Amino acid sequence: MRIRSLLMLASSLLPLSAAFSQSADGPRIAFRKDLRLKADSLVSEERLYADTLFSHGDTYTRRADSTLRARTDSLLSHEGDSLDASGRNSVRFLALDMGRSLGVVGVPARTTVRLLLTTFEKELRALLETRSACGGCTTPAEFQSAQTLFREQADSLSGYYGDSMATAVEEWEAGLDERVSAFADSISEQIQSLVEDRAEYQKEHSSRLDVEAVYEGHSSYRGRDNGVSEGAFGPSVTYHHKSGLYAEGSVGWVSHPTSGPDDESLTGGYEFTLSSILNGSVSYTHYWYSENSTKPQAVTNQGVAGMMMLDIDLLSATLNISDDFGGGGGSEITTSLDLSRDVPVSDHAFGGTLKISPTASATWGDQNEKLRQRRIVRAKKKAVVRVSGKPLDIFGIMSYNLSLPAELKVGRFSVEPVIGYVLPVNVLNGKTVLVKDPSRSVPFVTAGVTVSVTIR
Repeated sequence: MRIRSLLMLASSLLPLSAAFSQSADGPRIAFRKDLRLKADSLVSEERLYADTLFSHGDTYTRRADSTLRARTDSLLSHEGDSLDASGRNSVRFLALDMGRSLGVVGVPARTTVRLLLTTFEKELRALLETRSACGGCTTPAEFQSAQTLFREQADSLSGYYGDSMATAVEEWEAGLDERVSAFADSISEQIQSLVEDRAEYQKEHSSRLDVEAVYEGHSSYRGRDNGVSEGAFGPSVTYHHKSGLYAEGSVGWVSHPTSGPDDESLTGGYEFTLSSILNGSVSYTHYWYSENSTKPQAVTNQGVAGMMMLDIDLLSATLNISDDFGGGGGSEITTSLDLSRDVPVSDHAFGGTLKISPTASATWGDQNEKLRQRRIVRAKKKAVVRVSGKPLDIFGIMSYNLSLPAELKVGRFSVEPVIGYVLPVNVLNGKTVLVKDPSRSVPFVTAGVTVSVTIR
């Protein structure tokens, strides 16, 4: 490790006996001058050696950075087309940041070397002061003996501190090796994570067919049940194209006796992804309700909707906006905000994965006078019309909801039970309302389950 430029002072100085005969200053002055020259030479050597060590450490740091970049390129090359350009760039930026951080690895070693160098110079000056006195020296032989002793002790001191500085730089280089190895492992893990995420993304966004069946124990719409407590069951089939376009058809039944399905619907839409944490969709739906349907939404027959979801580590926030219209009664705009968090429960439940997603949501919407009257007719309830009342169309908060969905996913099959608590707000059934909303205004609990299978 050590490449020392030893300036052997003894070969360039005259023997002390010659100094006695040539110096006009006397033997003691010549002796002290010789010791000072030796000390200055050793200090210069040690400083030069420290600079050499620093240069060696800097070179090793640059080599470590190059090694890290080479290992990164090798890992990326090994993955082939499993990563897209965005993923490769993110890995390279990560490697670049890690490479820049290698520079701080040598800071402790530099500090240690400078401290050792300062300590060496102090101890060497102290030794010089002690040995320069040589109070008992009178003959050339005694001065020569004292000179030899000083040189031996000074060389020993220089060797000790030189070795200590070399050890500090060796630890610097070992730290670089460990850091590069750890960084390479982190980059490898990051690449594998990106590969898995891309594979999952491609799987989720590949063309597929979803077959689903939903049961809800207490059907409601925007926190309103139209005064009718009924369950609802609805199977659906959805085809998702890899382009983001999708089409869905569904049929619904309710728990009260009917001669056939309560409703049918066809939906066309587009799903899109703006970033790794932001996605959304837009859709159009046409509904066909039976004449006997008592569902609150049965007073319209068309709807447009949009959704944006922000999905970060802590929670997911989903904003839904829809407008139901058609049927000759006007339209109702609805906005809802859902906050949820996925909590993994098990990765080996029944051979699949199990998670829960506690969710809190709030719903705002229009409450249309004409549509309220039509809901009363459909619910087969007597309209309560007050002479002193007045038509009332408002937009405001309609309900708060708390729910606890769970999802068990085994292969292409999934089962999602859910229990929810609905708190209706601003139900228009007060004394000043011209036509009272028959929906219940007290909180209620609902439960349901969704079973689905995905065919790719």
